[in-house]
Amino acid sequence: MRDVTAEILKGVSDKLNGFARYERLATNRKALIAACEGQPNRRCDVGAYYGGASYYLQQKLEIEDVRLVYAPALGIGNFGGETDNWMWPRHTGDFGFYRAYVAPDGSSRPYARDNVPYRPKSWLPIACAGVKEGDLVMVAGFPGAIHQFLTADKVRSTSRNSNRGCSVRSRIMPPRSKGNGRQSRGADPLTARFTNWLGLKRMGKAEKATDRHQNEYGRAN
Repeated sequence: MRDVTAEILKGVSDKLNGFARYERLATNRKALIAACEGQPNRRCDVGAYYGGASYYLQQKLEIEDVRLVYAPALGIGNFGGETDNWMWPRHTGDFGFYRAYVAPDGSSRPYARDNVPYRPKSWLPIACAGVKEGDLVMVAGFPGAIHQFLTADKVRSTSRNSNRGCSVRSRIMPPRSKGNGRQSRGADPLTARFTNWLGLKRMGKAEKATDRHQNEYGRAN
């Protein structure tokens, strides 16, 4: 990752209106990505952080040969359903193990019989002996993002649109059926979205969004 805030904001000024500003940011972003992906087997993107206060170019090695090693049974991976996403701690063993393979010289290429496991220059080892006081602990999760710099208007818009989406989907989707796996999987995202919206509404997030956040966002942009 590399801080490219200065490059992204090149040519951006207070004189630009909303659409012109968007076009300038998009042009700068596409140029950075194109230059980065000129390298072999690279997938690049530019991410906005802290509501647009800073931008980072993310460069990744794209490995073409990735193999599934292990996945838990559905009864473990989806134990308890999806409704516990927003209401209480999940019990699901929703995970999978994959192994990445590359050519013997370490370059990325599609599947081949003589491909070897990828060995990066550095990695995070698993602490098999447990942890002790003061150890760094990293927890993998999804979505891995925060929205603390959203404006008050954006929070209100999110709450309103979620309400509309849940209302429409509840009318067009079939009821959840334990005997029909396709219907169950289709209803899970709706259930999670609906319970998320209920929590947003009950907590009064739209009304609690402060002018401080609005001002911080304005300064950052």
